[in-house]
This record gives sequence, C-alpha cells and structure tokens, in this order.
Amino acid sequence: MRRWTKALAITLVGVILPMTGLSQEKGAQPEGSSLRVVRGVVTAGVVNREPVGDGSVFPPSTGALYYFTEVDGISTPTQITHIWYYQDQKMAEIPLSLEGPRWRTWSSKRILENWVGSWKVEAVDQSGNVLAFQTFSVQ
Repeated sequence: MRRWTKALAITLVGVILPMTGLSQEKGAQPEGSSLRVVRGVVTAGVVNREPVGDGSVFPPSTGALYYFTEVDGISTPTQITHIWYYQDQKMAEIPLSLEGPRWRTWSSKRILENWVGSWKVEAVDQSGNVLAFQTFSVQ
C-alpha cells in the first residue's frame, strides 16, 4: 500500500508540475513575492510595446537584442533588473520600473559581432530572486 501511495504521488507531481506552466525558462515565483513574469522573450526588436518575433539563435550581425518581459502581480510601484550574461560573465545590469498591476518592459543589449556563443538574460526582483530567464546564442 505504501509503495502504491508513493508511486501515485510521484506520478501526480510529474503530471501537475508541467500543467502549472513553470519551466526552466520562466523560473518559479519566489516565496513571498507577488511578482510573476507571464511572458519573457528575447527578440531583435520591440514595436508598439510588443516584441517582434523571438528566437534562441541570432546572427552576429544582429547589432542589438532585447529582453521583453510582461510582469503581473504588481501591488505597488517596484523595480526589476535585467541582467545580461555572455558566457557566464555579467555584461549588463539594467534596472526597470514597474508601475501598474500588469506591466510590459524591456531592456536592450548591444551585441558586438565577435561576441558569439552562449548568452543568458535574467529578470530579477529587488531581493535578488530570479523571476525568469532566457538562454540564447549568437552564431
């Protein structure tokens, strides 16, 4: 009986967690924080406050990339920070203000043509908790 209960619990976790929409790329909501990234996209442009396409591989000639985030659960004006990493080295830290209950914001990072390889950008709350992240590469 005990083995059956344990097997059922493991199965339920395997079924329910994917249904919550939490993925490696979004990150889990930090305990005690009401902020939630509902959309995070690395893109080559933002037009009319919306990302233009998205991707995980960009050419070196891109020039600049953007990390667009839509955040929900904002009860008072607050701030998040986008942190850009190139091959695990911090390249930029950009603070962004959030002022409404649901807010769209983005940061950009100029990409030099010789900065090929793996990249990551994180959305971090004021306590340093990672709310979401995206990985991509320049090739």
